[in-house]
Amino acid sequence: MNVALFVRVSTKQQVYDRQVNDLITYANRQNHTIVATIHEQVSGSTSYKDRPAMQELLSLAKSGKVEKILVTEVSRLGRKTSDILRIIEFLTGQKISVFILNYNLETLLPNKKLNPVASILFTLLAEFSRLEKETLRDRIMSGLEQAKKKGVKLGRPQGSVKSKLSIQLQYKNVISDLNSGLSIRKISKLREVSINTVQKVKQAVSQM
Repeated sequence: MNVALFVRVSTKQQVYDRQVNDLITYANRQNHTIVATIHEQVSGSTSYKDRPAMQELLSLAKSGKVEKILVTEVSRLGRKTSDILRIIEFLTGQKISVFILNYNLETLLPNKKLNPVASILFTLLAEFSRLEKETLRDRIMSGLEQAKKKGVKLGRPQGSVKSKLSIQLQYKNVISDLNSGLSIRKISKLREVSINTVQKVKQAVSQM
């Protein structure tokens, strides 16, 4: 079966390696033929219409060259529930299944019919992804407001290191992993950031 890999990171500090390696391993195990690997570096909150890599993926789908799209998790498709569902709907209309590696779940059954279980779970997972981001944003904004009320000068002077709030926003997954007790080396590999970055985040968190 011909498949395409789709990987996305949000910032320049992140890398694609883990996503690509995991998807290649799965594809090889299933004897799939990888015809394209599409990389994207953009916030998942950006509209799918304004994401060149996503448009490349949809164009590839229309070409009939692939039968399945592989991604590591739902959030790689985006962070907006409405966008994710539109992407899935378009691909389903092209009889192309989307496989989510971390849930071992795909949108179409072998007979190319819509997988009803996947439809429900995709909606829930997409919404969870959106809520997670909104909750974090609300916490950050609340923290900023409290800091302002206390007279804290926000932002960072020229030449200074990143503010603690900025680190909290950019590396929320790293902070969550640290709180879970994972090792710095394991977090570095899992979140695709350098060990030095994880150590800096850990130091910043200890001072929060």
